[in-house]
Amino acid sequence: MLLSLLFSQNVGVICLPSYRSFVSMVAHFAVRRSYQSLSPSCGLLVLHLHIEVDREEHYSLPCHVFACKTVSTMKLGSGLLIEALPAGVFLPALKSLFLDSVRFFGVDDGRCTFKTLLSVSPVLQELVMNGNEWERWKWCCTVSSTTLIKGLYYEEGIIDDPRGLAYEFDSISFDTPALTYLDYSDYVPKEYPTVNLDSLVEANLNLCADEEAVWQEEHANTFNPINLIIGFKNVEILNLTFEAVEMVGVFNETAPMFEKVSQLSLALSNVCWYSVPNLMMKFPNLKTLIIEDSLHYEYFRTDEVVCECVSGYSFLLSCPVEVLKINCYDGSVNVLEQMEHFLGKLSCLELVEVRAKAASSDAKLKIMADLLMIPRASTKCKVKVKFSRKS
Repeated sequence: MLLSLLFSQNVGVICLPSYRSFVSMVAHFAVRRSYQSLSPSCGLLVLHLHIEVDREEHYSLPCHVFACKTVSTMKLGSGLLIEALPAGVFLPALKSLFLDSVRFFGVDDGRCTFKTLLSVSPVLQELVMNGNEWERWKWCCTVSSTTLIKGLYYEEGIIDDPRGLAYEFDSISFDTPALTYLDYSDYVPKEYPTVNLDSLVEANLNLCADEEAVWQEEHANTFNPINLIIGFKNVEILNLTFEAVEMVGVFNETAPMFEKVSQLSLALSNVCWYSVPNLMMKFPNLKTLIIEDSLHYEYFRTDEVVCECVSGYSFLLSCPVEVLKINCYDGSVNVLEQMEHFLGKLSCLELVEVRAKAASSDAKLKIMADLLMIPRASTKCKVKVKFSRKS
């Protein structure tokens, strides 16, 4: 009765439940119907397809699932294994592809199954991949699409899970000339042979060398992400985690100047900023600087709270930043001293936006008064504070 209802009328979404036997039955039923299911005479029009298997082992997805020519959004997840595609596969309507813990395993008729899937999707604009463990795939190690606009590639738990097989992950290439947005979080492979990101406008980057999440100079002997770093040369909005900042620091001498970056966001996780001074020199036209975490200071000394890693913040003297946003400000004496360096050295500063936490009205007034009393290198500088209650 359910299957009859499901395939006897036009539907916007087909969601297959997380039970292997039922998935297998419905998927194979879809196989027999897929070649003719989207014809007007059949009366079935599938726009969104969502298949998920809730099990520890990977389940081999019937290849004919990909025969549906009207699907615009496809979500495949949690334990699916894709080993082959049907002959003559073509997905002319597919615009968004979501892959959650999916593995591509094998080469279909001499072709890389993953690369083929992208190439037969001529209007694909969005690719979201989460927990896919590329190092466990059998594939050509290339993400290639001339139409892809938005790409999000995550490896969940990269800090909690040992790198393991990822040490043997030799390379990955990105040939996506139309991509404008990239969100990339993973263990870094040994190299990036080909990187074509010429249209990239905004990028979020979090690449770890190992589970310790700390890049060291010796990592340059094993990993070479310089082609990826150079591939960001046209980016205008760049968001970096501390791991990405460290990575660029290790390859600082060969890293390019990012002349088009106008907005830089740093999530530094309350750790030492020793890579920040050299990094900031790479952005000669930076207009907006966002610090996602608390400003850094020397926690273990009472005589000097300005950490040696920032060299007295001298790098700020030549920084062209006009807008500074601090998203985690507690109003403490130590953090206030760091703010004095920013406001006292950024000569082009026009606006400071602070997100502060305060438990009372008196605390709010003190934070406002302290910030407004700081001497400013720029006479145009205004300070705005948005408060949230301390938890």
